[in-house]
This record gives sequence, structure tokens and C-alpha cells, in this order.
Amino acid sequence: MTMQNLAGPGEALDSSLATIYSEFKLLRDESGVCRSVATPMTLRPHEGRSKNVNNYNRAVAYDIADGADIVQAQALSDTTTSYSPGEVAVQTILPGSTMRRVADPDLLRRTGRWLANAYDLKEDQDGALQFVNFTPIMGAAADLMGPGHYLGALQRLSVGNSTATPEPPPLPYFIVDHPVKLGTLSARLIALTDVPVGTNIYTPATVGTGDTTGPGGRGSLSDEIIRQGIGALGMFWGATVKRTANIIPDASADASGAALSREGFVFVEEVSPRADNDTSDKSLRGAVELNYWGSYVWGTYRPGAYGVEILGDCTLPSAT
Repeated sequence: MTMQNLAGPGEALDSSLATIYSEFKLLRDESGVCRSVATPMTLRPHEGRSKNVNNYNRAVAYDIADGADIVQAQALSDTTTSYSPGEVAVQTILPGSTMRRVADPDLLRRTGRWLANAYDLKEDQDGALQFVNFTPIMGAAADLMGPGHYLGALQRLSVGNSTATPEPPPLPYFIVDHPVKLGTLSARLIALTDVPVGTNIYTPATVGTGDTTGPGGRGSLSDEIIRQGIGALGMFWGATVKRTANIIPDASADASGAALSREGFVFVEEVSPRADNDTSDKSLRGAVELNYWGSYVWGTYRPGAYGVEILGDCTLPSAT
């Protein structure tokens, strides 16, 4: 048999094959949702360091006797809430030799998208960190979430967390929470259990054990939740439900979502995100310094009345 000179590892021509990369991909980040549930404000040039919002106090009406003088004059006062943006930036440098030699001809463009993704991720995570600043809290550390937690949060929100002096926030209302917590809510809405009689409540530890549905079967909403997840719920007690993995659990695997009014969640932008590429340093021989930056701040308005923190367990379901 004629000897064949094959190309490849361990063959006659083991160094002659070029390594060709057919595709270049960026790792995906969670898409942001915080901007979609916040009140946007802009700090314009020459307006100073902070965006200042004033609100006036309440007036109180009294019963008086017929014909009597009114002597309960009300004092007007105001309270200022300030939001002070700060700059956020991400930077990298691409040497000219790197751009000449790498196989990716779109490296510069892809690197710009990479920086923009990093900025967007930080912006949304910063927004999610505000949920702990709403002073009413439903749930507690290690709580497994259920419909009662979310219903209770929205009941508190709908009266401004006070039955004595209600301050109902303006619509729209939102529930924003972690996918794991909302997954537990979904499973409890569809009565998922690990025994046919439905006596055991859903927990993340039992979700992977061949669960069945309890007595009574499932309604159409439960069927849709099984098919589509929490997105099938759409709204819960008048609030639009949104999920984001950019809510980062703490060291004990607890995470804080929120039920909130859009007016209670504020995003102030001083400089919208922008790319500034610098090629002016000739000593770097064709290098490009890529900068992506902006200036913003997140905040809450009337945090004791216009939002409710929802605290609970965010442990990943067991894989066994």
C-alpha cells in the first residue's frame, strides 16, 4: 500500500495545519430591566451637582362648628430629596500589533460592544441595589417565597404602607425580583408537589424529584405557567412582573426584590453612555485606547411609601 502523507497531530505533517477560528462570540450578560420601571430624570449642564426634588407636607382638614371662625391654620413646609450622579467608566487598550495579527477582523468593534455590555450590566446592578432602601419589608432571610409575600407587598404599596395616613403611590406598579424567587412563586401558584395527594409544599430541594400536581388539577393559568414560566403570569394584583438576574444574592443566598411604583424609583442621568476612542499617542504605534463612560445615579423617592422590599431565599434548586 502506498504511504500517505497525512496532515494533523502525530502525522507526517503535524505542524502544517493552520488553526482557523470560524466565529467569535461575546459572553452574554443579563439584559437590564431597572430603567424600564424607573422614573427617568436628566441633570442638565449648569444645573449644579445634584438633581433636587421638593415635596410639600400634608394639610389636615378639621370639623368646625357652624358659624365658628377657622383657627386651625396649616403650616406649609417642604422636604428636598437630592440625587447626585457620579461617573462610571470602563477602559481597555488594543495594541496595533494585536489588531494586525489576530484572526478576528472585527476585533475593534466587538471590543467596543464588550465595554458597552460591561457598562450596561453595572448600571442595572446598581439599580437593583436600591431595592433594599425601601423601608417596608415583606419576607425575611431564608423565607421561601409564596403568593402571600407578593400580595402583602402590593397591599402595603397600594396604601403607601399606612392605613392611618394612606399615601397611595401613582400607577404603574411593578414587581421586580430574581428568577429563582419568582420560580418558587410560580411553582406555588401551580401547586407543584412531590406526592400525588398535594400535601407537600414546593421547595427548591424537591423540584427535581418528579413532582406531581395536587388535588384539583391545574387551571389554564397554571398550564401556561408550566409552559412559559413566570412570564405567563404577566401581572400580579395589578403589578407588572419583571425578572432580572442582576439582583445579586448575599453570602447567605438571600436576595431583595421589590414591589414599587415607578415614581418611587428614580434614575438620574447626567451624561448618557458614550464611547471615546483615543489614538493620539503615536508612541503606542497604532494602539487604540477605548473608553466607554457616562454619569448617572439611582435613587428612591418616598421609600417608606412608594416601594416595598421583598426579601427571601434565592438558593438554586437542587440538581438531584
